Amino acid sequence: MVLHDVSDKTPGMLLVARLHVDLCRLSSAICTNRRAAGREA
Repeated sequence: MVLHDVSDKTPGMLLVARLHVDLCRLSSAICTNRRAAGREA
């Protein structure tokens, strides 16, 4: 995991960054599952 210095960021910006990462991971998981399901069909 990459740690960045977030001392200059507001708590709101940190929350947005965390949400962005979570959405990217979720999107990646969904795409991976769809590709796997497509291969089986």
